[in-house]
Amino acid sequence: MKKVVIALFVLSISGIVTSCKKEYLAFPHDLRAYFPYVENQEITFVNDSNHLMSGKVLDIVVPETEYLSYTCKCGDVHNRDMYFTIHSENFSIYGTMYTRISTLKMVCSCKFRTGTTHDIDMEKEFNGDPFSGNFSKTVGDTVVLEKGNDRVVVIRGKGISEVKAGDDVWRLNE
Repeated sequence: MKKVVIALFVLSISGIVTSCKKEYLAFPHDLRAYFPYVENQEITFVNDSNHLMSGKVLDIVVPETEYLSYTCKCGDVHNRDMYFTIHSENFSIYGTMYTRISTLKMVCSCKFRTGTTHDIDMEKEFNGDPFSGNFSKTVGDTVVLEKGNDRVVVIRGKGISEVKAGDDVWRLNE
């Protein structure tokens, strides 16, 4: 009888342990609107000389909520970062929003091959809880990422609306 009780106790404990799940939250919904792209979407920019540059959204990753057991050896599931790539033969734009418990970092890397190659890496950090459900009020409707004379303007609900790379200013062609 003692062996049966011990076996039931061990089975109960192991069932509890293996059924425990850890929740990894989805990327915050209110922050998705800063880069509202979908895969294969065509993005076109125009400069002051009316030259057009079009690129396609090659990939966009927006993590959803996951429930994994505490014993899962599943790699880096703590990563709740959103990223995308827009690419053409003339330019590439890589964007990421990194979420941490008390900060959000928005990063854009751009490479333009219009005459000369121009690389830009910019970032901006916002303090607060990006998972609070209302963090876009902290970020604001327009975010300007700058480095030297270069800049990327991101508008909530539109995405990248302007890129200044060297002497060229490229605006979203709507």
